[in-house]
Amino acid sequence: MASDQTALQRGNDGTMDQPSSIRLSLILIGLCLAVFLTGMDQTILATATPIISNEFKALDDIAWWSNAYLLTLSSFQLFYGKLYSLFSIKLVYLTAIALFEVGSLICTTAPNSIALIIGRAIAGLGAAGVFSGGILITTKLIPLSRRAAYLGIMSGAFGLAAIVGPFLGGALTDRTTWRWCFGINLPLGAVTVVLCAVLVHLPKEPEIQSIGLVNKFKQLDIPGTICLVGSLICLLMALQWGGSSYPWNSSRVIALFVVFGILLIVFIVTQMTMITGNSRTIPASLLKNRDIWLAASYAMCMTGGVYVAILYLPVWFQAIRGSSALSSGAMLTPLIGGYVVCSIISGGVTSAIGYYNPGMIIGTALSIAGATLLTTIHMDSSIAKIVGYQLLYGFGVGFGFGQPSYVVQTILPPSDVPIGVTFITLMQNLSASIFVAVGQSILQGELRSRLQSILPDVNIQSLLNSGASDFASSLPPESRQQALSVYSVCLVSTLYISLALSCTSVVGAIGIRWYSMKKTHGQTIDDTSDQPGGIRDGATAGNNGEHVEISPTDGESFAEIK
Repeated sequence: MASDQTALQRGNDGTMDQPSSIRLSLILIGLCLAVFLTGMDQTILATATPIISNEFKALDDIAWWSNAYLLTLSSFQLFYGKLYSLFSIKLVYLTAIALFEVGSLICTTAPNSIALIIGRAIAGLGAAGVFSGGILITTKLIPLSRRAAYLGIMSGAFGLAAIVGPFLGGALTDRTTWRWCFGINLPLGAVTVVLCAVLVHLPKEPEIQSIGLVNKFKQLDIPGTICLVGSLICLLMALQWGGSSYPWNSSRVIALFVVFGILLIVFIVTQMTMITGNSRTIPASLLKNRDIWLAASYAMCMTGGVYVAILYLPVWFQAIRGSSALSSGAMLTPLIGGYVVCSIISGGVTSAIGYYNPGMIIGTALSIAGATLLTTIHMDSSIAKIVGYQLLYGFGVGFGFGQPSYVVQTILPPSDVPIGVTFITLMQNLSASIFVAVGQSILQGELRSRLQSILPDVNIQSLLNSGASDFASSLPPESRQQALSVYSVCLVSTLYISLALSCTSVVGAIGIRWYSMKKTHGQTIDDTSDQPGGIRDGATAGNNGEHVEISPTDGESFAEIK
């Protein structure tokens, strides 16, 4: 009860410190820079891997240079959520950036492929705590009613990194050396460290400080974390290997799925039976809240759909329209640009009206329209149509992408916000891996069946192994145009995943209940049957000494209703 009252005295967003506009701007620059660097590291190798593979003579390791980063980035999300819940947010955030910098340094100086893989894994381990840590710092410095506008800028920085990554990687590789693809993180990351170390002053958390160090480590739930991280690594490796390095029915892929299932079951059983109270990796307030799960489903739909489009549209540009690698990246700019612009607009609109639901509904409507139109492109589609369709889809994703994190910040108590934010980030990363793998399976299955009917005398497997851009040149001249037409249809068929996910996001957009991000002091919450939760026992308190009455509820979280 004492912790609940303390949380209320801070206000329902835990905000106490109100930095000046100049100081807040510098902090936001540092946070956005860190998000930009960790986001860019997911795409910067797209144009640099051929040169790296030539230097290290390690063609077979190409996939691991990206996968090692993504594996640790995804798997340690919830672990960072526990760290942010139990230790100083600023300290954990700076440690995450330091790990990212150490990994980048190892990659910059890597003498061989193994060292590069290790460096990428360490960089991903640090990056796992950067985006969620940036969000959590804003929860302590910016009132909930104004927070969406700033977080929209941060989401835009992440999207911008996806555009800049391949171009910057190509430019650095051509003009200097591929090592600067990682070396660039060192000075720019240092700027974030300095800005945050000097300017970020977060309110003290008496509840956290009162917990002894031994008890904090007990609450980290190390056995549960090991099971969860292990299961996620097995799942992601199975999705990365299946259909590319090994067939889906190979013993390695099947074994990975089996181990994933066993470890996940062990994690769930221990969470339900052996782990209690604050020691749970996923608190009861999150597990029992329908709006959190709807927000997670919405995040998965938006993220999975846009990643499929980002991956397969450039392949279509190169293989069907004959674009170069860099030109295909430029052709993708409308989609990412639309996302960046509308992420910022959406944040401002959400901040102004105080509700995240309109942004989710608009995002769903625009993404459905854009994805529908993208599935209609063909070999002879005009540039104007391709650009316009991408813009519309990008607008939809931009409007909806950041909203799930606003949901958890609004309806969860401050103590559970770190886990809530990292849970949404985990769902986004998993969604990207899962649906990209689904897209690969659809593409290969459709290509095999369709090409076999028009090219019965051609070895289809060797054709599929020729590479996306070399597909046409490996075909017999007399059947090249017909096969390209089939290839175009199969590539576009992957975009039906984006359409299906956009349609599915309707459930989250409509199902999530409306709770205001603005403070409405002096209001009594008495409809306990229709709210996600509240502080028990009728605790009363408020910001600046104002009186806020809150009725008892049966949940663990709280929010203010319109």
